[in-house]
Amino acid sequence: MSASAPLLLPMTVTGACATTSTVVVRTPVAGRVRAITVAVGTAPAGSALSGTVRKATSSGTVVGTWSLAAAATSAEATMSTVDGADEIAEDDLLHLVVAAVGSGTAGSNLTALLQIDQSADQDGVNALYPYS
Repeated sequence: MSASAPLLLPMTVTGACATTSTVVVRTPVAGRVRAITVAVGTAPAGSALSGTVRKATSSGTVVGTWSLAAAATSAEATMSTVDGADEIAEDDLLHLVVAAVGSGTAGSNLTALLQIDQSADQDGVNALYPYS
């Protein structure tokens, strides 16, 4: 038996980002968020485009924090080190919250791609191979 492939869950802000931009998705599976990558069609100018992915509400537990430097078009998020912050249950809500957009030109057409490991149960043990 082989482990299941990770689920890739996209979260997208269409058009120019604003500090009021939020995206909410309901997770289709339980597992752990292992990585978050972000990319934009138009890079921010003057300063960074940054934000968080949070659980439950737009002010809930931080899963990951991301920042695209001025002129950058992609980055990897820094995952939270808080125990359990990366654990999600089926039907949990995840919120992408934009905190800063750039000081000259706002970044636009933002997509965050969450990599969810469905084979890890809530305590981090590989549910398919518990003794590996």
